[in-house]
Amino acid sequence: MKSNCYRIQPVSECSLMVYFNESVNEQQVGELANLIRQTLPNALMNVVPAYRSILVEYLPFRLSESQLLLQLEQLLQSSQVTTSIQAGCNHRIPVYYAKKTALDLETFLHRGLSLDDVVELHSETPYTVSAIGFTPGFAFLSDVDERLAVPRLASPRVSVPAGSVAIAESKTAIYPSATPGGWNIIGRCPVSVYNPNEVPVTPFTIGDTVTFYPISEQEYLELGGAL
Repeated sequence: MKSNCYRIQPVSECSLMVYFNESVNEQQVGELANLIRQTLPNALMNVVPAYRSILVEYLPFRLSESQLLLQLEQLLQSSQVTTSIQAGCNHRIPVYYAKKTALDLETFLHRGLSLDDVVELHSETPYTVSAIGFTPGFAFLSDVDERLAVPRLASPRVSVPAGSVAIAESKTAIYPSATPGGWNIIGRCPVSVYNPNEVPVTPFTIGDTVTFYPISEQEYLELGGAL
């Protein structure tokens, strides 16, 4: 990769950000993030790809900033990322869509959509993981049916339950852990999509495909969900 395609900038005492120009697409960013993980597994805490950047969090007692900068430069300049789209993993995610889990159903009812409409529109679309960020394991999925595209909440919630499936603008996502948030919640997933004790911490990576399918309350509880 040519050096004019990217720049590396320290953002804290133990993290660097790699920024890419428009010649590098999301798929290539994901490939480079995986390459960084594979090359420096013992010196990194986390590698978080986004649309045009990669956040690299490292262990300063194992690798100095100057050493990491040098290794990243060498890695990026010698990398041969593909220009064709590679098939990512396919994930099928169960969701319990119901009044008790769709906390923002009213927003969609005001648009003339029933709960059944929301379920059908949301679950019939295959989504692509286009970025990972905001909080560890939070995967931005593109794009929802335009009838489901609604703005973020004017007043974010102090805490959103882990596993909440939500929509904001054209994106949908699963909240990997309990966290503040302002997306519109339409259901809840009973299976964990984030484990800080595993590497990687989430099963999702940029370029993966995600599809949702509806389940009953009994199935939700049997899969470990809580209400």
